[in-house]
Amino acid sequence: MKKYLLGLGILILGVLLIFASYDWFLQKQQRVLNGTAHATFPYSDYSNDELQKLYPHVVENNSPTVQSPEETHQKFLAALKNENFDEAVNCCFRMGDRERMKSFLVDLKKKGQLNLMMRDIKEIYKDVVGNMTATYIYNGTYNGKKVGNTMTFIKTNGGYWYIESL
Repeated sequence: MKKYLLGLGILILGVLLIFASYDWFLQKQQRVLNGTAHATFPYSDYSNDELQKLYPHVVENNSPTVQSPEETHQKFLAALKNENFDEAVNCCFRMGDRERMKSFLVDLKKKGQLNLMMRDIKEIYKDVVGNMTATYIYNGTYNGKKVGNTMTFIKTNGGYWYIESL
């Protein structure tokens, strides 16, 4: 009987060791996929120096502000009130986003949802503002219910804050 219990104990210990090893492996693989650990066994984490070489810091945008997020927001709303979508995208979005956003606004108008969007984003509240990005909160409507949402801005090297997402 003692041999049976000893064998069962060793078996249970072995199974636990296998599960623990597999869990360790999965955690290390997640760090490898995130880019913070070496891809070869024993999957050790990169040192700070190695991380600096692999992922150099983005230079901060310390250019003086020419147009604040609030000013961009007000210009955007004014252009939307006049249904001047060209002005709305030219004043308030980066060059690469303008056509996509104009199409989005035209579609909203066709669906009769432009006024709803303008009501939703009428008031924004500062959440987090950095040197390059800013996040503002507004209360939106989704399926007839009030929901919280964010509007993010990005600062150009010229000092203009443009809307990155609504």
